[in-house]
Amino acid sequence: MGEVQDEIESLSGRPTSSGRCLEAIRRYLEEPTEEHRQDVRAAYLAIPAHRRVYVLGDMDLQDIPLRKLITDHGEPVGGDGPIATAEMHREVLEYFRAGDRGVERSRELHRLLYADDPQGAGVPAITSNERVTPLNEPPERLDLSVLRNEFPAPFMYRGQRYPTVLHGYWALAAADRSDHDHIRDAVTVREAHEAGGCVPLRPQWSLVRTAVMAALLRAKFTQHLELAEVLLSTGDARVSYTGISESPHWTDRGPREGRNWMGRLLELTRAELLAERVVNEAG
Repeated sequence: MGEVQDEIESLSGRPTSSGRCLEAIRRYLEEPTEEHRQDVRAAYLAIPAHRRVYVLGDMDLQDIPLRKLITDHGEPVGGDGPIATAEMHREVLEYFRAGDRGVERSRELHRLLYADDPQGAGVPAITSNERVTPLNEPPERLDLSVLRNEFPAPFMYRGQRYPTVLHGYWALAAADRSDHDHIRDAVTVREAHEAGGCVPLRPQWSLVRTAVMAALLRAKFTQHLELAEVLLSTGDARVSYTGISESPHWTDRGPREGRNWMGRLLELTRAELLAERVVNEAG
């Protein structure tokens, strides 16, 4: 029943019995009075018996320090252990304080090693979903659909004008120049994509495709500042780029399939846009 109650507390966002015990220990460390020691005792005994050994997260001593602390002076620890004394309680107190110092040292080291991490909570992840019917014209009000490769935003890349990123990607993938031009001039994204999948591809295309896609995204967003603003508005959010029309190399399909390279490249492009702005503002 205690285990079920803990699960209910956890799902409700409230402290479990283990959490309440740790909080009681914290109060005892701040003010090691008999009253607070008794609070620790009550909180420890409220933990389901089979879970008490895990409450401190100490693989060596397990819950022994707690059992020593909650035992009254002159009583055997655990009923058949050593006799609890004031000195034993002081040793337990030092054990907890040393643990706190170790945690603080670990946090300080973490702050030093990850000093370039954002301070505070980041922006929640966003999902860029594939549209059943791709847009033929940009919407009146721009939204996250601008992140999609099929979004209509003509741009120039190496002297060629491509209607969408998908047009550019598959045209550049084609080994033959005539195939490139046919794909580039396709009326729809679907036609460009299907045509690209039917023609011979450049040698080692799978090895260079990620870099090419990065260059195409850079061209798209630097030539359409209104689209860049939408991308920048996502802050530091992780971008999950979903879909079934592009290969798992590009899309996010869960932890076992899908590498989400499109999401990663969008995040890279976003960082490049912001870096350019920061450098320009710095003079």
